[in-house]
This record gives sequence, C-alpha cells and structure tokens, in this order.
Amino acid sequence: MGIHKKEREIEELKEHYVKKTSCMMMVFGALLVGAFIGNAITMVYVGQQATPQGGGPVVQQNAPKPGGDARKLAQLESNAQNNPTNADAWIKLGNYCFDHKMPQKAANAYERAVELAPRREHVWSDLGVMYRQLGQYNKALEAFGNAAKLDPEHKTSWFNMGIVYLYDLNDEVNAVRVWKKVLAIDPDAKTPNGDSVAELVKGLQK
Repeated sequence: MGIHKKEREIEELKEHYVKKTSCMMMVFGALLVGAFIGNAITMVYVGQQATPQGGGPVVQQNAPKPGGDARKLAQLESNAQNNPTNADAWIKLGNYCFDHKMPQKAANAYERAVELAPRREHVWSDLGVMYRQLGQYNKALEAFGNAAKLDPEHKTSWFNMGIVYLYDLNDEVNAVRVWKKVLAIDPDAKTPNGDSVAELVKGLQK
C-alpha cells in the first residue's frame, strides 16, 4: 500500500468522524479522532471520503483542491473512456476523484474498476469510503466486506466497517463484532493516534 493511499485514508477518516451527543459516544469519539480516514496509514494503527451528518470537515495544510484541475480530470476521464477495459485507468480516475473530494465520480470509476478487476482489495476499500461519503452505508459495508474477503487480514476494512456500524447505523453489537476481528489479527492494534482498539471494544461492552 503506497504512502499516498495511506495519507488519503487517514484524511478520509478524520473527515468522516461523526460526533455523538451521548456521553459514551463523546468518550469514544475522543478516542477515535483522527483514526479513520480512509485506507492507508488509514489504519496504520498497527504500524501498518458526503461527510456524514454531524461530522465537520478537517482543515488540512496543502489539502487537494475540491474538484481538482479540470484539465487533469478531463485527461483521466478521457483515458478511462478510451480504454474501457483497462482497470488501472479507472483506478487512476477514481483515485484522483477520491483525493479531490468528488465521491460520486470516484465511486463510479471504482465500480467500473472492480467489475474489470474484482480481486483488488484496496480498490474495494476505497470504494467503501466513497459510499460512506455518499451516505450509502450498506453499500459501504458490502465494499469493505469484499475487501476483507479478499484479504482476511485487511485491518483497514474491518476497522472501517466498525466505524460505519457504530457512527452511521448506531449498531454497537456489530461494531464490536468486527473490531474483535481486528484484535484477532493484532491484539495490540491501535488507532493512528495511539489509542487501543481493545479499549474501544471494552468500553462498548460495558
């Protein structure tokens, strides 16, 4: 997984952090701040992108301009359309749209990519992030699940599933279930800001 992809996922998680009003959610929210942005150091917690309601955007230095460069986007779109069976062309388009906050375009490109090359777990994971931005939470879970099926130790996808369950679907039971899978892979797993995933699970089970 490249550094660029990792930075993208971490930034994505920060953007998608959903604040809760209850005391417990505020506590866990504090633990997860900065933890779930997307798919790279996304879940570098083991050394290893519409913002949900209630979650405010994170201001980043040198952040990509929303919409990106029109000429660059047109080139990538043209390349993909002129090479409709080239999965890499669609992935490049999807990645550009991911980075420049165009979730619908990114999702469309990634959908085409996984049709052509369905065994790329990182593409499925990025597609899940885009679905979450679009508020399509069940589709996000399905995409993360496909990534995890391809690579059962893909901790990013398991962790991101937990984020969707807990913060978007208010489903603590399933959030705990998938985060336990993270712990089965790495009992010492931590969020990027150093908090213990085991402690998050323990807190939810109280």
